[in-house]
Amino acid sequence: MNKKEVKVSIIIPVYNRKNKIKKAIDSILKQTYKNWELIIVDDGSTDGLEKIIFPLLKKYSFIKYIRHSNRNTALSLNAGIKLSEGKFITFLDSDDEYENEHIKLRFEYFRKNKSVDLTHSNCTFIGIEDDMLVPDARNKNKLIHLGKCIIGATFFGKREVFEKLNGFKNVYSYDSEFYRRAKKQFNIVKLDAPTYVYYRNSKDSVLTKMKNKIYE
Repeated sequence: MNKKEVKVSIIIPVYNRKNKIKKAIDSILKQTYKNWELIIVDDGSTDGLEKIIFPLLKKYSFIKYIRHSNRNTALSLNAGIKLSEGKFITFLDSDDEYENEHIKLRFEYFRKNKSVDLTHSNCTFIGIEDDMLVPDARNKNKLIHLGKCIIGATFFGKREVFEKLNGFKNVYSYDSEFYRRAKKQFNIVKLDAPTYVYYRNSKDSVLTKMKNKIYE
């Protein structure tokens, strides 16, 4: 089997997460499914992140790194998509991690369900319950539980889905906006496979900052 035909591209957007990204990368290196590439998109970090990344680039040929000025997560994801080579594309936030079977479960699902174009899934959430309430995309002055949200980092899909939709738009809740566009054209399935570990204990997250503004 041609390796390039089945490769999964994993994209990590990162901004000033020098002390957290290693955990995310380690969880990728531990995946039982090995036919992947990792693309790290540095969104203008100023914390010396490259000191963590450069040794990994020397050690692993399947890790790519690009850096641009601060453009926010959605546009960083788009930069990663353009650089990717995989037949399938997926994501990981820089302060989260995968369980070991995460990629294998999804790749095998697509191998058995060829009519499906895009999947997303539930997560394993880490943090206190109050932190699971975030601003609702439909009304930012109201809160919604993350368990009821579309979690874009769990997207795993055929690359043509991301290419035909021109990636993500630079808006709040870019993942739910992408989902609304995608479901008009593609076959989307939600998997009951909470192998994405989502940490809601980062004080510097966009969701936390927005939530704090609402309740100032």
